[in-house]
Amino acid sequence: MIPDIHQDCIQVIRKAGLLENIYSLRKRNLIIKDCDSISCFYVTLDDLRQVIIWDCSKDTDIDDEIKKELIIHLKNTGACAGYRIIGSTISQVINGQKRDPEFSNIIKPLPELIQTGILCESVDISESLDRYLDAIHKTLSGVFYRTYGESDRERRELLVLSGILKTVTEKILEICGIDFNTVPEDSWICHLVTCGSAIPGYLKDEPPCFPDPVTHSMMVREGCSLPVPEPIRIHLIDPVILVRAVSRLMTRVRDQNTRKKDYIASTCDISSLISSPVFFHVIRCLKESEGTHAIVDPQSGNGELLLLLLRSHAGKEDSPHDRFNRIADTVFCSEPSFSSVMLTRFGLILHAIDGNFLHPDLFQPCKKEQMDIFRSHIRVGNILFSKEITNEYLSVHEAQAAVHSLRPSDEDWLDRISRPAMLITAPCRQKAMKDPEVHQYLCKHFSSYSYDAMTALYTAEYAIRKEHQSFILLPSAWLSDMHARPFRKMIRRSRVTHIILDEHSPGQDLSDTWSCICAGIFSPSIGITRFTTNGTMVSYHLNRDDLPGEDGWNLEDPLERVILNYLLKDSVSLSEYCLGGLYTPEDLSEYNHEGSWISLKDTTDGLLITSGDTYEKAADIIIKGPDEYLESLLGSPLIRWYCRYMSKNQPSLHPEHLISAIPVHQPDWYCPEEREHVRQITKSFHERAFLIQRREYARSFHDKERIGKKLQQIEEEINFRVCSLYQIPKTLQDRLLTGEGNDSSLPEMIISS
Repeated sequence: MIPDIHQDCIQVIRKAGLLENIYSLRKRNLIIKDCDSISCFYVTLDDLRQVIIWDCSKDTDIDDEIKKELIIHLKNTGACAGYRIIGSTISQVINGQKRDPEFSNIIKPLPELIQTGILCESVDISESLDRYLDAIHKTLSGVFYRTYGESDRERRELLVLSGILKTVTEKILEICGIDFNTVPEDSWICHLVTCGSAIPGYLKDEPPCFPDPVTHSMMVREGCSLPVPEPIRIHLIDPVILVRAVSRLMTRVRDQNTRKKDYIASTCDISSLISSPVFFHVIRCLKESEGTHAIVDPQSGNGELLLLLLRSHAGKEDSPHDRFNRIADTVFCSEPSFSSVMLTRFGLILHAIDGNFLHPDLFQPCKKEQMDIFRSHIRVGNILFSKEITNEYLSVHEAQAAVHSLRPSDEDWLDRISRPAMLITAPCRQKAMKDPEVHQYLCKHFSSYSYDAMTALYTAEYAIRKEHQSFILLPSAWLSDMHARPFRKMIRRSRVTHIILDEHSPGQDLSDTWSCICAGIFSPSIGITRFTTNGTMVSYHLNRDDLPGEDGWNLEDPLERVILNYLLKDSVSLSEYCLGGLYTPEDLSEYNHEGSWISLKDTTDGLLITSGDTYEKAADIIIKGPDEYLESLLGSPLIRWYCRYMSKNQPSLHPEHLISAIPVHQPDWYCPEEREHVRQITKSFHERAFLIQRREYARSFHDKERIGKKLQQIEEEINFRVCSLYQIPKTLQDRLLTGEGNDSSLPEMIISS
């Protein structure tokens, strides 16, 4: 064992380009072949992704069987990459995003390995896990049928789900060497397993139906007799992956029983949220915010969002007991679905244990007070409705039906959260509210009431009205619908401080775009952060009265119109600049190809510019060259911004017409200052083309990084010169560069020989 393995881990992380992105580092032991033990270090990054570092320093070489086990370990935990240390200097990496990961002696920067999503779910692990859960469900359902028959389907689903969760938990303990039957009944681990698998209560925490202990025990015993298939290592699987797998099982069973679509909207898939740039930006905002992090997730389903957010709220707890206390004190969740609350508790219990199934704290006597707080804060109910809802009904029978179907909150525990706190929610349900008395209640209590509005918008208003700092994640498509107009009007006079949103591109599904509404201290303006279709971020402020009331959240930067006016003020169109000499490939099909050509093509990533002695047959517009000033101008951040702006505001504009209308500044050759700008722009053009070619052949990461920084400096120089020709103020020049991002977003100009 190396004396200071932590330093070796830091060296590996530095090679991977992660030094400034580490959020936490936890140590675990991985048992190999029932005897060998390898130390593991789980590194959580600022964006909530995880990498694993295995300490194999005591071995000079590792046999293929252990290598295979490490790969299985990586795939079960959902980490995006794994590193192993052999000796004191040798490190090897495997990429968790590949279907068949394999070791490599080359450590690449992690950003090159990361694409989208926080967890890298392996296909073979997910398929095996689905088959395993299907087998457990079939076995437990058989026990239920033998005892109770085929009636009472709702009761059967709850009892079988409870048995599945307890079976999985006991199977994890069994693999870790713990016989659950020998665990003392008053120990922490016993209470945690019960709380994470029992049917939750309502109001006074009494379950809706009491399972027969004998039948329930028989279910769990037969479920535990099923072997865990390869390549699953169920004790290593991330809680989020387990929760997702059980959710898929519930969906399959529900579809088989009802042959109908689930009442959770397909446009509200939580997985599309956690791969959205909006979510990652919110995570960064949470880290910068001060105050008690009270997580309230009232209507987002199975608790997946809670588990991911808890990674960003990690403290310095050393034991499962401390982690559980933190969850009990800071997590508040009221969900109208019993099964959703069961899954949420199950995931939170696994998160609290965090793989330390043999920790001594788990076998100490349980403190019932903290367990009661946990059950009270994560329970069945609906924060939208208080007991006043019963007064809206015409009869006692209807009032009782409302209590059982809507499950109003029996106590306003949200108002007793210590201030300052945070409310973080992604209300994703759109269950119909058809009763006229319910509509009457909503109309009286919510200013954003609309007959066709979704319950998610009422939940968002509920969070905004509270005095806490709030982050409400909503599908942006919902906010653009007609029924959201009252909600948008409410925003103008509310304490919303910021709106974060995805831009919708023509080739993107509208349901995959998200927004976040942030509420805090009232201010005269609202900050807007937009993530453009090419992944760059643009931020600005709008007066509340300027917020659009009709067209949703397609919020336009007021300075964009100012920049556009500067562009068009003293310029000519590209067609006029070229004296009409713009061609299409069809125009040149029979033409002599000799000479120099500039080819322009409008792509989703921007304007693609190529030049050489032949033209591109797939180009939208072709210009007779050479004209290095024009090439530099068309590749500048200013013109790239113009093309994006026109594509966004006039999506039906044909690429040929878009390119032909690009505003080009004709230099004043009698002005020494403009002549100098043109000379420097041309010089930078040559240097930029040379460095791009050098970067293609650079072998080391550091060489690419140095070239990238130099390209960024050249980009800033070109932007300054071009903006000076168009007489754009310095403040707006900075806005253009900020919107462009770093050099990785720059379109590479292809120079053909």
